[in-house]
Amino acid sequence: MADRDKLLDRVRKLLALAESPNIHEAALAAARAQALIDAHRLQGLLDAEEDAPVVDGRSAPLESGRRLRKWKVVLASALAGLNGCLAYTDRVGKLKRIVLVGTEDDRAAVGVLWDWLVRRIEWLSATHGADQDRRWHDAFRIGAAQTIAGRLQASQDAGTAALESAALVVVTAGLARRQARTADFAEKHLNLKPGRGVRVDPAGYRAGLQAGTEVPLPE
Repeated sequence: MADRDKLLDRVRKLLALAESPNIHEAALAAARAQALIDAHRLQGLLDAEEDAPVVDGRSAPLESGRRLRKWKVVLASALAGLNGCLAYTDRVGKLKRIVLVGTEDDRAAVGVLWDWLVRRIEWLSATHGADQDRRWHDAFRIGAAQTIAGRLQASQDAGTAALESAALVVVTAGLARRQARTADFAEKHLNLKPGRGVRVDPAGYRAGLQAGTEVPLPE
């Protein structure tokens, strides 16, 4: 618990620096924050004698409101997949929620990245489409979220591939095991239905795909 809190505190401080108008300073801060999370996860897989339990985070949803924006569901699903979690939506009374399933450490890491990326994508949307309607902005944000997820995936793949062969075997097996345990938990405890396809404004979506390359993340 203490190690995780220290890690997340360092990540938040680095991401706060990434709000700087200096793009180079922001890029460096964001790259270091993502690298910290990845290194912590990989080292945890190397050191752990047993896997941390997978739990349903419905007591602390990632997002809650009367309406869930499609782009936020897309972003949550992408971040969850990158961090060994699963994201799903449910309803409690009049409120709809985005909930994470995964280990406590992985869900906490997703939460920190989520908070920062939501603000960053909203800022990109506002600056690129000041005169556009809500449909355009929703499509733009979906495109940006998908581009960012792809960049994060590439960064993680590079970090894993850089491990020595013996460590790579342990980490690869650990990641696969964690993913399987998360999927098994969902099958046993959740009655999830396939999501519906998302229709988007083509122009906004294309603009979002391109703008996602502007968010300062590690390549």
